[in-house]
Amino acid sequence: MKSALRSDFDSDFISNLPNNIIDNILGCLPLRDAVSTSILSREWHYKWMSCPDIVFDFWFDQMFLGGHKLEPLVYQILKLHKGPLLKFVLQVPDLKSSPAIDEWVRLLPNKTLQDLTVHVSRGETHKLTDHLFTFQQLRSLKLYNCVFDPALGFKGFPKLVNLELQSVDLVPETFGRFVASCPNLERLRLVLCTSFDHLEITGPKLKYFEFHGVFKSISFKNCPLLSEVKLTFSSMEFKRGNRFSLDLVKSLCTLPALEDLQLQAYALEDLVEHGAPNKLPLSLTTLKNLHLSDMYFEKIEETSCAISFIRSCPNLQKLKITAFTFDVVDAVADFLRSQRSSESFTQLRTVKMQLFSGIEAEMEFVKYLLASATALEEMTITPHAGSVTDGGESILNEIKRYPRASPSVEIFNSEGNYGNKHVSV
Repeated sequence: MKSALRSDFDSDFISNLPNNIIDNILGCLPLRDAVSTSILSREWHYKWMSCPDIVFDFWFDQMFLGGHKLEPLVYQILKLHKGPLLKFVLQVPDLKSSPAIDEWVRLLPNKTLQDLTVHVSRGETHKLTDHLFTFQQLRSLKLYNCVFDPALGFKGFPKLVNLELQSVDLVPETFGRFVASCPNLERLRLVLCTSFDHLEITGPKLKYFEFHGVFKSISFKNCPLLSEVKLTFSSMEFKRGNRFSLDLVKSLCTLPALEDLQLQAYALEDLVEHGAPNKLPLSLTTLKNLHLSDMYFEKIEETSCAISFIRSCPNLQKLKITAFTFDVVDAVADFLRSQRSSESFTQLRTVKMQLFSGIEAEMEFVKYLLASATALEEMTITPHAGSVTDGGESILNEIKRYPRASPSVEIFNSEGNYGNKHVSV
């Protein structure tokens, strides 16, 4: 009797779970595993069809698709699906542009869908139909290798929080207006999309902006919360005229909440025409973390402008420099030796030097920072594996002898073969 009761209890326990708990369970499972739950009990046979998330990704391809064709599987799963669908991801390897993609998108419920990803990884850029713009509940939209051209009169996605576009064909003249029509946008990534003559970003709730591509100028309007910006360039096409760098800095200075900035150092080269290496006539007073990437220590202009930019960030606390140096240029080291600024970096706490080759210009730059940063607590050197043969031992031994403005600075070598090495002061 007890055994029978326990059996009935176990069966009921599985069969009669509340729908919200079942949805939570299914939402945490890959699609393959969600479908497999149909064997748990008779009541669960069709429950996977109401799973709120449908994800066709690498794992689906590897573990479930096998020799089956993608098109009929996706179509069948979408046709069988019941209940609200919140998330749809189409990101299987080798996905090519096809009319089937538009058919699948049309099957998605535009009244409930909140998260949509379409990743076309091979072949031609896919032109999505205007049905995309009927999903007014979207909170996250990710498109890869697609054409994004909102219909005339489209009033935006009112609930969109996250927008990621990669290798997407845009209409530069209207894209700024589209961004402005998404008032709740908090995160925006544009990677290798259409080039812009002028890129205008408007976002009253925007907090994160990342751009990799080409623009000739940029402006930020009504971005009071934008605190993190990453700008990298895919070519040198933007370097036309000598005002690009100053105009870029002026645009960044309009962001009242900017704290984290990543920027390729050569984007600052034109500042040499505006007084570099002296402090700029404008300051980024809110900036706390700065990453200058692709730093050419063989170019006086670039090194000079980097120093000028750092001097114009009075509240900078963390500085990361990723070097990109091939040749030794004595004039750069001589220039750095001449830099003895009366202004100290009073807020700078940590410095990270990555891909460090130990050439004279890089060493002089480190010497300059150590002599100027009065509150420096930690400096980490990551040697360039292809240029440094002893794991950075000789570099550390020389840095030990450099004068330091901060009495408590600690210097580390993060080279993997030697672990973190602490240099006592």
